[in-house]
Amino acid sequence: MAVTIDLAILKTHRFGSRESGDTAEVIERPAGGISVVLVDGQGHGQAAKLLSVQVAGRVVSLLNEGVRDGAAARAAHDFLFALRGGRVSAALDILSVDLASSTVVVTRNSEVPMVLARHGEAQPVVESGGRIGLYRHTRPWVLEVEIEPGLAVVLATDGVVSAGERRGRRFDLLAEVERALQCVPDAEGMARLILEAALEADRGCPQDDMAVVALRLQPGGAPQPVRQLRLQIPLPE
Repeated sequence: MAVTIDLAILKTHRFGSRESGDTAEVIERPAGGISVVLVDGQGHGQAAKLLSVQVAGRVVSLLNEGVRDGAAARAAHDFLFALRGGRVSAALDILSVDLASSTVVVTRNSEVPMVLARHGEAQPVVESGGRIGLYRHTRPWVLEVEIEPGLAVVLATDGVVSAGERRGRRFDLLAEVERALQCVPDAEGMARLILEAALEADRGCPQDDMAVVALRLQPGGAPQPVRQLRLQIPLPE
């Protein structure tokens, strides 16, 4: 069945910081498809950024070599555990559209819920293997569903789902995803709506780094597909 992969990533850093500890990388899979690697490094600022870049780089390198997502996540955990001796952790999500298996695969080592939408119904997914780097035998939790038009997946880091807590305002990721599915037609609009709602909950001053990954599988393809990637990074003044 012909579909168009529609993907968007939006993120911002904690108020008062110049670096985000959230790192997102997008790669093409060797056997066809794409993968997004989302890492939330422990802490804030430059140290968290270096940590998340290291973990994401290790995962991307393995995926480029054809290593399966679950094995790449376990290897990233082993790397971080050996490097820091269980003293530092990171949240890791790998979201893949795998054309070799005709499935969407989500590999999770994050305590932050994700949202999966199928057949017009969105539901939270809280299962996870736990953050990597802390315990020797940590393993990822894997979800695999068939590629189908209308499927949507939203990943977020803890700065998004905890938005508003310090100000007595509760951010509801599921409700915002449901609203986005009704209000906007594409992944970029969905990610933007969710991130803006999280920023509003924190009154424009995010208390933690924030990142949102939105995937939508739109119906239809093209006889001569043209792939495009748009990147926009405003620099601090």
